[in-house]
Amino acid sequence: MAGRQINPKLIHALTNQDLATIPLSPTFKYLKGTYVKSITDNREKIISGTPKNEVMLQCKHCNQKGKYNVGTLYINIDEKNENTRKTAQKMQMTGYFRCKHCNTAGEWEDSSELYMMGIAALLTPNLENNFVQFGEMQLFDGTKPKYCTDGEEHLLNKIAAAPNNALLWNKLGNLYSIGARPELAMAAFEKSIEIDPNQTESHFSMANILMDIKDYSNSLHHLHQMILAAEHYKHIEANHLRDLLAHAICSSFIINAESKGRLPALPTQEQLDAIGKDVNLATEQLIAGIELSSDDLTSFYPLAEAFMGKRAQELLK
Repeated sequence: MAGRQINPKLIHALTNQDLATIPLSPTFKYLKGTYVKSITDNREKIISGTPKNEVMLQCKHCNQKGKYNVGTLYINIDEKNENTRKTAQKMQMTGYFRCKHCNTAGEWEDSSELYMMGIAALLTPNLENNFVQFGEMQLFDGTKPKYCTDGEEHLLNKIAAAPNNALLWNKLGNLYSIGARPELAMAAFEKSIEIDPNQTESHFSMANILMDIKDYSNSLHHLHQMILAAEHYKHIEANHLRDLLAHAICSSFIINAESKGRLPALPTQEQLDAIGKDVNLATEQLIAGIELSSDDLTSFYPLAEAFMGKRAQELLK
């Protein structure tokens, strides 16, 4: 399928299927996963954090040309050498793309279109530009890939060494999300929670994707799962966790309104009691004085802190 190329190594990592038995250009059906098909079918509805930026590129491997969504271009300006040509060559691209003809990645002829795009941004740095940013794209471990596929290769190598590391699968899903490949992101996030059902960040990301396609029931399920698991999630700082929970609770109330009350905004008291979480949804202290507004994330902080449990104490440090 043109424009929807998939790395066979991803299929291998997801399924442990022998790499030799996986086609060189696998389709989304090889990804498996509960939500992958619905995401693939509705991918145009999913909100991308980066603009669509299609550029003609030529693959060095097969010499075929095609248009690819390169996403946002990041240009790292070397303060010691402001030669524009050398600067333009330091571009990084957030879009995830592989050759439409041979499915290879990361080997592309220099593009005059990208070069001119970079030069134009350098000559008018004060103008708003949706396609070019100045700075560097970095992965969570400081790696600076030129292409999104370089980052994928790096993370898949780390996953090969630690296949049951749910956080690595979450980071891979984040990379695909930024690269405007939500079906790949969903496959990675699903793998992440298969390994660790309490992977709070993956539940949150899955919920957001599902909310975009108006799959409110499943979106709410994952929002509730992250809310229930948040107290024991240690991979992010407390203030970040509070923001994440506030976003999740806000989304839950939006879904509750969209469903005209059919879908509950918060987990049930039975769910809370089942995991021993000391939150009484009926207490006046929980709801007293709270005025919730979807335009004000901080209005959800009191609820977020209630579900953070002991981690809320870290906010006082």
